[in-house]
Formats: sequence, C-alpha cells, structure tokens
Amino acid sequence: MGPGQEKECTKLIPKIYKKSFENQALFIFVSAQRQIIPTITIDMAIRNFFRFTDIDTWDIESATSIYCKMQKEYFEDLKK
Repeated sequence: MGPGQEKECTKLIPKIYKKSFENQALFIFVSAQRQIIPTITIDMAIRNFFRFTDIDTWDIESATSIYCKMQKEYFEDLKK
C-alpha cells in the first residue's frame, strides 16, 4: 500500500467518524439546532455553539467551512 492510500478496513467507516471531537461536536450541535429551529441560520447556530462551549480558537468563517464540509460528507455517506 502506497502513501496516502486508505486501508480496506477503514474505508467502511463513514468520514464523519474520522473527524476530531471538536468538529463532530460542532456538526452535531449546529445540525440539532437547525432541526429544532428551522429558521435559524448556520452563522447563528455556530455562534450559539461558541457561547455554550467556550471555544474561542475558531472564527466564524472557519467553523462555517468545517460544518458545510462535514454536512456534504455526511449526506454523501448516506447515499452509499
């Protein structure tokens, strides 16, 4: 197996589970808020996440990018 290739056994694990705990927490928190309050924006949901977790190392743009990327990967994995 060459560098950068994924092992056969790890290909079965959805991409979302390979992310860091902080990224998973962000994704779950924002997704839950958007299901409960359909009118909330991604930006506001991320600000609420920052408020409740005291994470101050991310900026809104980075968190939005992480959330959108994970959402895309999540729905791609659901289609498989």
